[in-house]
Amino acid sequence: MTWRTMSFVLGVTCAVLLWRDCTRGEPSAPAVVADCAKPADPRAHDHHFADVPSESDEEPPPPAAKGAGPALFGFQVPAWAMWLAPHPGENLRAYRDRMLPLAMTVIGPHRTRVARSRDDLAATIGLDAKQLGNLDAAAQAAASALEERVLGAFMNDELSPATFKPMTGVAIARDLLEIVDKQNHVFVDALSEDQRAKLAQHPFDFGDYLVFSTKWEALLGD
Repeated sequence: MTWRTMSFVLGVTCAVLLWRDCTRGEPSAPAVVADCAKPADPRAHDHHFADVPSESDEEPPPPAAKGAGPALFGFQVPAWAMWLAPHPGENLRAYRDRMLPLAMTVIGPHRTRVARSRDDLAATIGLDAKQLGNLDAAAQAAASALEERVLGAFMNDELSPATFKPMTGVAIARDLLEIVDKQNHVFVDALSEDQRAKLAQHPFDFGDYLVFSTKWEALLGD
């Protein structure tokens, strides 16, 4: 067989294959049978619901963190802070008994600190027994006056949320500060000029000593 014959046979074969491919129809796709027919959406035929989003399309709100407290002005109150507040059904006596050990744990180191500061002050500026007694008496008098003023504010509804005004708080704060300042002067006025000069250089502070040395828990009673 010559090369001309081979070329003729190859050309005829390619022409036949091309004609067969061009004239063959597209195979039909097999029909897919759904397992379950979806129910028709009745809203598809009602133009009133055309623009109404489906409830299922809306994203659900994010779940609240487990143990988190309520949100106040966009701030999420942590769970530990809610534990410090009175629990539902808890009376004042039970709340006091629950919080008192925690308060004593926090205040304890500061009471030790101000006691050391008092002893160091006595050694540094030379306070005698009478002057130390004046210091403790002034702190006790200030604590009693502070208690009386705060209880009076509650009894007179000065701190009532329904009638409270900012200037009422300013007046109460001014009275409390005046009480502390008055008793501080009682202690300082009993010192000599040299002792006052040394007191100004010492870290001891009457207000700090008053806050942490006073047995405030005793005021709660039983």
